[in-house]
Amino acid sequence: MKKLLFTLLPLLLFSGEIKVASWNVENLFDLKKSGSEYTEYIPFTGYGWNEKAFAIKVANISQVICDLKPDIIGLQEIESDGALAALQKGVAACGWPMGYRAIADDKPTVVKTALLSRFPIVEKREIDPDGSLATRNILEATVDAEGHRLRIFVNHWKSRNGPESRRVVSAKALMKRVKALPKGEDYLLLGDFNSDWNEWRTLPQTPRLNDTRGLTGINHILKTIQDGKPVSKRDIVRPYHYDLWLELPPQRRWSHNFYGDKHALDHMILPASMFDGKGIDYEDRSFKKFTPHYLFTKKGAIYRWQVAKRRHGRHLNAGYSDHLPIYARFSTEPYKPSVGNRQGKDGEKAEGSPARTIHIADLYSMPLGWMNGIVEEAVVIYKKGKVAILKEPGGRAILVYRDTGRLDVGDRCKVAVRKLYDYKGLREVTKIDVLEKRGKTAVEPLLLRDFDDLADPRCLNEVVAAVSGTYRRGYLHYGKGRKIKLFFKTKRSRPKNGTSLRLERVRVGLYRNRPELVVD
Repeated sequence: MKKLLFTLLPLLLFSGEIKVASWNVENLFDLKKSGSEYTEYIPFTGYGWNEKAFAIKVANISQVICDLKPDIIGLQEIESDGALAALQKGVAACGWPMGYRAIADDKPTVVKTALLSRFPIVEKREIDPDGSLATRNILEATVDAEGHRLRIFVNHWKSRNGPESRRVVSAKALMKRVKALPKGEDYLLLGDFNSDWNEWRTLPQTPRLNDTRGLTGINHILKTIQDGKPVSKRDIVRPYHYDLWLELPPQRRWSHNFYGDKHALDHMILPASMFDGKGIDYEDRSFKKFTPHYLFTKKGAIYRWQVAKRRHGRHLNAGYSDHLPIYARFSTEPYKPSVGNRQGKDGEKAEGSPARTIHIADLYSMPLGWMNGIVEEAVVIYKKGKVAILKEPGGRAILVYRDTGRLDVGDRCKVAVRKLYDYKGLREVTKIDVLEKRGKTAVEPLLLRDFDDLADPRCLNEVVAAVSGTYRRGYLHYGKGRKIKLFFKTKRSRPKNGTSLRLERVRVGLYRNRPELVVD
């Protein structure tokens, strides 16, 4: 075996659950000049790829992995084992040691596939699809989680600036190897396949890519479709595969956003053996994208590694990657399908999560991301532009952002909360369904009147009936020595220092963990 690193680690407590991730980290090059680098990554030239840029890139990627906390992560666009070793060291430095690594470096391609693991890597192989430097090797690595072995294939297929036939080459080589494995062996196909989950539909509409008469690597060769429909995890049999993107709603099936053109290029694809109740199985509905707010710009674009906007521009030493990480959980416990699975026509709907009744107060401690929580009674106590506030009578309030079209002030309704988000510390709902409207109700009794300190976390997202005080240097001074930041939507709304104010129906917000009153 080559490039396998074994280090002494503190005892890894194995709970029977394994979190596996995949991420294209966008060109992690080392500082050794090999002659094959992309122009802007030639070290120590006018493009700024130097010790400082490399250290920042490694630190940024390491922090994402530490926040994600995978047990195993497949990586794409790693130049060398030296770059991988630096990343491994960076991940350990921020508190999430991954003591084992492997990289597909038998062939000197510009960038390579790699893997970091908290479990020992006991075997490494490489699949060379065609012997060409234009086609990257597929890394095959087997990890041992205390006697439970999982074989992982890390892919990075030809980019979409080349035709589908180039991706079919990689797909055929991978499928040939998979078919040679013992029946029932647990394995996982992951990585950047540069193909959508529904490529069989989109390819015929893209003549530039379609040199295969509609034949796709990801769907036809890997057999993620059968009879023109996505393979369901309920019906999967060898040699078919299940694409985990089907776990999410169609509008969420993307990990790469190129000028608004969203694609699900990164995948986790499972065989029937991951649902057979033996060895290691998939934890139902555990597949997610990793979407912390810092991976996005203020305009909502993926915050990729920043290079000056000119051909072969200089590195600006900020950002992360042009892809989002994806992850899923696996377990030594037998696979258990969740209650309420559903799959619509041609896999268009997610194999959804079961609904459960919650209170708005629960939303402040629940995990971020997609969910299916039913609030039996909520009242719209505020609406302005894209923002609305829902409050549960006798309970707490929550902000709804953008998805507010069916909400009007005074509506008393039953709602399904579909997605939770955190914007610079402020917990908010960004996807909601109104299940039932139950008429109108008075809003005034639900406004916040009895308060001592508006900075109390329990006041967050509440609408204050009225508060009086004095404005001084951006703050409202009120009560007995209390003050809170004021945020005005327009500069002309700001009063002069020393002005006495009475504010009505203002909401309590949070920006970068600093409480504020939002004055619309």
